[in-house]
Amino acid sequence: MKFIKKYSIVLSHLGVWLGFLTLWALTVFENPDSEDILTTFITFLPAAYAFYGSNFIFFHFLPRRKTVPFVVAEALFFISCFIFFSLTIHLLRPLAYGTEIILPNTMAAWLRFLANETLWMYLILSTLSLGYYHLRQSGKRAQELKVTQQQKLEAEKGKLEAEYAFLRAQINPHFLHNTLNFFYAKSLGHSAELSEGILTLCEIMRYSLESEEDENGTVLLSKEVEHLHNVIKINQLRFSNRLQIDFHICGVLNGIRIIPLVLITLVENAFKHGELCNAEHPLRFVLEVNEQQQVSFTVQNKKRKGPKEISQGIGLDNTRRRLEAAYPGWHELIIDEIEECYSVSLTIQFHKSEINYTAPTVRVRSTSHTPISFKNDH
Repeated sequence: MKFIKKYSIVLSHLGVWLGFLTLWALTVFENPDSEDILTTFITFLPAAYAFYGSNFIFFHFLPRRKTVPFVVAEALFFISCFIFFSLTIHLLRPLAYGTEIILPNTMAAWLRFLANETLWMYLILSTLSLGYYHLRQSGKRAQELKVTQQQKLEAEKGKLEAEYAFLRAQINPHFLHNTLNFFYAKSLGHSAELSEGILTLCEIMRYSLESEEDENGTVLLSKEVEHLHNVIKINQLRFSNRLQIDFHICGVLNGIRIIPLVLITLVENAFKHGELCNAEHPLRFVLEVNEQQQVSFTVQNKKRKGPKEISQGIGLDNTRRRLEAAYPGWHELIIDEIEECYSVSLTIQFHKSEINYTAPTVRVRSTSHTPISFKNDH
């Protein structure tokens, strides 16, 4: 079946010709014994030449819609038909049938042959070929339209499913966000640390739900850094500030925009699987922005010993797909894993046209085992 599907056009042509020749043999030949495969082949050779030659010209030139090359090709092909028909009718046929070779001996005879044989057969076969061309093109356009409509339906279906999933994902977070605000108000005056933790968690929830994306789906890199700060802060509160974190940021975050929640995926992966309280091997996060507007973010951690959380790698796979869609050919994600240590490095090359220079400049250079502080220079 695969062979038939692959060569369906060739097989259909062979079937048509075999059927036509069979019909010819049954209805036209008065003396079948006088015909054989060779003579039958020579008889229909001019017709096949005119049909497939015209077919080649139509399929090669008509889609390009260039009139002059098409007219020139048709003129040259008509001349070739005249020569080919002359050789076939006046030379090959007599040789095949064993009759005398007789060539037109006057200009008038050649002109009659040109008008009665060549032009007539050329027009009929070219018309049939043109009809076949339009039939093929109509089928091709119908197939392309079908594929386009199918892709459109699949895209709409995927969009609806994504919107539905997004709505489902937002129901509980919004409820939790509002509940946390209530708890924050109630915790004021009872525990400064508790109220600070609730407020930080509210900020994390708010950013995840309302990340201030522009029409390109990007946010300010400085906002992403603030989000990382809050995530580190809430984890420090969870572990009574015992986490050993080395967060180093260097460069000018001058209006650079990035797709949201990519950096945090790498950070959360380190919190999930890394050793958190080893002063000799702290969690190390390094964010650098160089003068060529290249952003590099590196996460290094020592692997946690003992029981580990089950992970399917969905977050990292999703991050890879998002990066490939947003920065095809302009990013590099490298994962280096050995027995005791794990590191991931992300590099994105931005262009000046992607940078909003009117945004506040954030200059940060910090190394600390506690959440970093920001210095804004306007």
